[in-house]
Amino acid sequence: MEISNLFGPDGVLAGSLDDYEYRPEQLKMAEAVAASIDSAQNLVVEAGTGTGKTLAYLVPAILSRRQVVVSTGTKNLQEQIFFKDIPFLRKHLGVKFSAVMMKGRSNYLCPLRMQKFTQRPIFRDGREAKMLDEIFRWMKVTKTGDRSELADLPEDSQLWNQICSNPDFCGSQKCPRATECYIGALRKEAEASQIIVVNHHLFFADLAIRGRSGNGVLPDYEVAIFDEAHQVEEIASNYFGFSVSNFRFEELVRDAVRELDQSPLTPAEKQEFTRDLDNLDTRSKSFFHAFETERERRFGLANIDMEPEAADILVSSLSAIEEKFSGLEALTDEIRNIAHRFRTIAEDLKAILKMDDKEYIFWGEVRGRGIFLNASSIEVSDIMKGHLYSKSISVFTSATLASAGDFSYIVSRLGLDDAETLALATPFDYASQAKVYLPDMPDPNSKEFLEALADESLRLIQLVKGRTLFLFTSFKNMRETRKRLHGKMEYTVLMQGDAPKHLLLEEFKLDVGSVLFATSSFWQGVDVRGEALSCVIIDRLPFASPGDPIMAARIDRVREKGGNPFIDYQVPYAVLALKQGLGRLIRHRNDKGIMMIADNRMVTKSYGKSFIDSLPPAPLVRKFESLDWK
Repeated sequence: MEISNLFGPDGVLAGSLDDYEYRPEQLKMAEAVAASIDSAQNLVVEAGTGTGKTLAYLVPAILSRRQVVVSTGTKNLQEQIFFKDIPFLRKHLGVKFSAVMMKGRSNYLCPLRMQKFTQRPIFRDGREAKMLDEIFRWMKVTKTGDRSELADLPEDSQLWNQICSNPDFCGSQKCPRATECYIGALRKEAEASQIIVVNHHLFFADLAIRGRSGNGVLPDYEVAIFDEAHQVEEIASNYFGFSVSNFRFEELVRDAVRELDQSPLTPAEKQEFTRDLDNLDTRSKSFFHAFETERERRFGLANIDMEPEAADILVSSLSAIEEKFSGLEALTDEIRNIAHRFRTIAEDLKAILKMDDKEYIFWGEVRGRGIFLNASSIEVSDIMKGHLYSKSISVFTSATLASAGDFSYIVSRLGLDDAETLALATPFDYASQAKVYLPDMPDPNSKEFLEALADESLRLIQLVKGRTLFLFTSFKNMRETRKRLHGKMEYTVLMQGDAPKHLLLEEFKLDVGSVLFATSSFWQGVDVRGEALSCVIIDRLPFASPGDPIMAARIDRVREKGGNPFIDYQVPYAVLALKQGLGRLIRHRNDKGIMMIADNRMVTKSYGKSFIDSLPPAPLVRKFESLDWK
């Protein structure tokens, strides 16, 4: 079947969709993906918003008859592909194919962990006890074990964390409830499927496990396609490393206590082990408590004044308990697994605290109640070459992969030296749909900046009658600007942190005229079509903080290799982030709006040209009076 016959003006898709619009860019991408698979050549495609890239890679993937893994940056896109795009192609493509969706282990119920939990339940509050009743009812009807079917289950449910599938706990074929395992059934379905839809977290967790033990969750595949590929380096870096958290300690102690309760040990032996576990729990809490005062989202472990004695005692406790478990005469599979977990966490913690491997970044993070100490790969390029490109064909696509048309940043970061590259412009008519507004502003580091930002933003918000997504590069700027605008706008004001992201976005869509103040995660993955989003304001160029431990380590590595960290790494990184933010505005051919960037470095600094050259092809306006909004 010819690709051109499918995507052409009179093709199958045109005949199947009432509002189909022929897009030459979509056809070019589909042909490039087909050629990539056919010639076993890696491919990088920047496809502007509105290209229709999902169908452009799904169709050639299906027609190739090869086993293909499609990996996405978010669960939302993963579910859209599986529940919307794949059924559409099944109906209209005229080709039979099989497909399955796989999520990370923690999304699925573990029957064995559920059994052990009910024998010794631990609840955070009464709501969790009620939730367990609902889970029991759900277990009688579910075929997938997927937590997404439990609409009332809180995102941070401690109950679910005790009953979901967990690689530390899993004993695979030795499990007494292996025949009921949802992960096992899903793996068998995936082995028989042509298209396997996953997310980046699962893909790279699997790739890392394959590298260590050779046994992954995913079946062997011939082609890997990465959508939202601008996220790949960050996610891959975390999985090609290791992490220790207070949650991991709590979970291990809890599971060990449960296994002891059900073991054939004497009451005296159980009492001795319980005392050791209580001591370990106390020492763990004391050790992690030292990090609770950290207020930065991320911090370098080398900069933290850790108590070496507390760390040594914690590691010694882990090793001592592991030896005790391993030395038991009646060593069941469950106890053997517990002993292995004690040994693994001790080894990981020792390696993190030692901080002597130059290939890793040693950093910490405080997230809510969780304290995470991590070792992440500084570079993933060589790992990707050895673990992925040598075994399969890879296609990377996103709306933001090139800096001013240059792919060298993403190519070097992901080790794609021999890949073909293709840049496809958006099919949207930016000349008539949008304007880019660069007001005359003080330097973003000056004390006058925030007041000027508030004043200029207020003028623009009033011009477009609310309907604005205000994207900040820091929580501090967001809060300060919100404070300066308080009481000056007649529109509903929503702010990140006041409610979960999905609820804020839902209210923003419904309350046409509202203004949403946001940072971090709202720079990407936000898809609001129509008049509810008519303006995007960005406070300053999104340079990552050089004080961030991950950024600092990568900057040092670029410098060590003789490169210019600012030009080779920091600028292209910021360019792609800016493109992501601006990409929130025009999501449909009928959308119209204004993008304001309040950073004068766009025009006062030599590197500003890289940002200017990467802007959407919309008219550039310097004077407010020239915006001519209707």
